[in-house]
Amino acid sequence: MREGKGRTLVVSEDAEVMRELTRIAGGSDGAAMEWVAGAAEAIELLERATHDFVLVLADKQLKDGTPFDIFRFVRRDPDAPFPGLALGLVGEALTEADIRKSAVLGCLHFLGRPLQAETVAQALAQWPVDRTDFIVSGSYTGPDRRRANRQQMVDRRTVTGPAEQTVASTSLGFEIKPSTTVFRFRRMPTAEPNMPLALRNGLTRETIEPARAHIRLKKEQALAMLGLTRHRMDDAYAGLVEKPDREALKRLNAVAREAAALTETRGLLLVGMIVRGLIGYTADTRQPVRGLLVLLRAHLDALRDALSREIIDDGGTVGRQILATLKVAEESFEAAAPGADGGSAASSH
Repeated sequence: MREGKGRTLVVSEDAEVMRELTRIAGGSDGAAMEWVAGAAEAIELLERATHDFVLVLADKQLKDGTPFDIFRFVRRDPDAPFPGLALGLVGEALTEADIRKSAVLGCLHFLGRPLQAETVAQALAQWPVDRTDFIVSGSYTGPDRRRANRQQMVDRRTVTGPAEQTVASTSLGFEIKPSTTVFRFRRMPTAEPNMPLALRNGLTRETIEPARAHIRLKKEQALAMLGLTRHRMDDAYAGLVEKPDREALKRLNAVAREAAALTETRGLLLVGMIVRGLIGYTADTRQPVRGLLVLLRAHLDALRDALSREIIDDGGTVGRQILATLKVAEESFEAAAPGADGGSAASSH
């Protein structure tokens, strides 16, 4: 690592982005930059514990991969040495979906093109020294989205839980409370005279890995509890099949709500989406109960599949397949429902 320096990594298939940034930044302190064209090259650099980057600016258009691959690596991969590294998304006409997906992956900074000199200078100076608390929970890893100052269109979902533990980011070997489901790391600098490097080095994988391991354990415990809850859902569904009335529907809804509360506190993303679908459809008393049976069975089958595979996050490719199967069942239900042109049924997505 170069003594006392902190550089910016620019990732874009368009070298003009690098030229723009370099021209705007001029010779200002801390403006040293390196350019790569794709996500794979960027990740190869960022997995080195000796790298000196304090900010990553990833363009929406890359030679290979996506900026989200980079954000996911930095924030979630155990091989990433500095999970608190400052991240920014750059691009023309950034959409609400771009910003929301970035925020979910822990990137809360954005630069629209064409680049403006004042905005770029502010980003280079301020983003690497942002001391927003760093959150590690079952569903999110990154700067606290409730406190970050960002565009209004960013998803305002928060990470809260019944047991939040606050830790200094430089604390190694801290004691973990058994009930903790959310860790809040206060950003503390190390002894480097360069503040961007000091803040980056003040939050390392060695600090947050025990928190991640604890969260994984809490998720596994939740899966075991949800297995029992699923059997209760099956019993409630059997009662609904035997007597398809509103009261039986309410009983299934009540059990689904118990499961949802557990998925929310433990960050079980895929299981949570499935359960919220169950809640939505069992709460919709406008639909004929008999017409719901096939759709509810599809949700219960999806839940059983996710639990049997012990999926504690979004499930990746398998999770997308499970949700796609559910989507087909929902579309069939909605097409057959009275007034189908209006699409009155609730959706789990």
